[in-house]
Amino acid sequence: MGIIIRQSVKNSLVTYIGVIIGTINVLFLFNKFLSTEQFGIYTLLTSYPIVFASISNLGAPNILVRFFNRFKNSEEKHNGILGNSLFLSLTGYCVFLVLYFRSNSLFENIYGKESPLLIEYFWVFPIFTFFIILQSNLEAYCRVHLRIVFPAIVREIFHKGFNSILAIIFSYQLISFNQLIFGMVISLLIGVLGYLFYIKFILHSLFLKLDFSFVKKPIFKEIYLYGFWIFIAGSAASTLPHIEKFFLPANKGGLEPTSIFAIALNIALVISIPRNAVAAISEPLIAESWNQNNLKNIEEIYKKSSLNLLIIGVLLFLGIWCNVENIFNIIPNTNIYSKGKIVVLLVGLYCLIDMATGLNSEMIRHSTFYKYDFYFFLLRFSFLTFANIYLIPIYSYVGAAWAMLVSGIFYNVVKYIFIFVKFNMQPFRAQTIYVLLLGFFTFAVASMVPSFGNSVFMNLLNIVVRSFVILTLFVGGIAYFKMSDELDKIFNQCYSIFRNRFLK
Repeated sequence: MGIIIRQSVKNSLVTYIGVIIGTINVLFLFNKFLSTEQFGIYTLLTSYPIVFASISNLGAPNILVRFFNRFKNSEEKHNGILGNSLFLSLTGYCVFLVLYFRSNSLFENIYGKESPLLIEYFWVFPIFTFFIILQSNLEAYCRVHLRIVFPAIVREIFHKGFNSILAIIFSYQLISFNQLIFGMVISLLIGVLGYLFYIKFILHSLFLKLDFSFVKKPIFKEIYLYGFWIFIAGSAASTLPHIEKFFLPANKGGLEPTSIFAIALNIALVISIPRNAVAAISEPLIAESWNQNNLKNIEEIYKKSSLNLLIIGVLLFLGIWCNVENIFNIIPNTNIYSKGKIVVLLVGLYCLIDMATGLNSEMIRHSTFYKYDFYFFLLRFSFLTFANIYLIPIYSYVGAAWAMLVSGIFYNVVKYIFIFVKFNMQPFRAQTIYVLLLGFFTFAVASMVPSFGNSVFMNLLNIVVRSFVILTLFVGGIAYFKMSDELDKIFNQCYSIFRNRFLK
């Protein structure tokens, strides 16, 4: 367990550094130095290839992770599992290339009128897709060797940091936009070479041989059945976070609404970051409790995750929404991107609802009804797709935000009802109401804090003052009324440290 804990801690640190770099890139660098159309292309270059790669991979990276231990044998070069994985992915990529370039005319019909710049860079997306396919397989191979920090460094720090440097160089007009995109390709190439070097000389496991002997063995049926379901689920899961970006460029305004939505989305999704951390910690406990049929512990995790995530979510939501004017005043091109404030509100509410309903997906996924989690996800995917098709042509980026909120409510209500019917559990308690009431009270008071001016310094000062009010009222209220046992322990520990170090 030692290596797992060390790698997990380091990976978390690297991930949060990556979040900071990515936020700076989106909100300040690329936003400032690129036109809205160019920023739209940059946004799509970080979205479309991920979806294309997930489809082209045919589930290979997940198959590699799932079945590696069945192939593991250094003397036999792990029976060619890495080579076979790359072969399967590149076969899928070849099929993708044929279909992609044959759809050129369809692509022009959909995007040519509103987003002509997207047509100009039609040829770039397959290049990005190729390198992301290679990286996803090599990252999976590192994971099965219990090495998750190096892939995180490449993904979260190197690529994002390289993009920051490109944006700064572009700002001095030393390179063109075409050269900036070429630089992003170079970044991906260096990343792949870095993986190969790491696997070859650090892990000493770069085995690229092909071995199809497993096709004649019983494991083959297990592999292709698993791969089929992973291909469907993985394709949907990769498309879901980017689905709006397939519809927005095709509608009125083209790439500008895409850029506005991307900026607002990045601001609002900060609220959901803690959920991933809580899920990562709690999911093994949920799985173990299901194995022991410990329903009492599962219900306790369900309720505690709901309450604590709601508290954290309300705090972050208040911090963002109460300061939204000042946040948009700080970022460049505020006259354009401040139009996305309503998107911040709607997506923020979606994140808040998702957190308030607790770890419902994780509960279903590890129960005997695990298949229903997949069915509910596909239902949500379909709902979101049709909502975008209907709402975006009418309301543009605001329609995309409404689609996300409504589909998120639908998705969580369905899971809530399912868990209540099947397991007679529900996540809410009296403290849920108290937290919401305290949140409304804090919002009312924080909203009365006056603005000090419109300069960058004054906007920052306003954010600091209003955030202090929110922290004092909301966190103070949570602590004073002891709404959460877990947070109460943290408050007591912090107070003990403060008392021992400063008051004595």
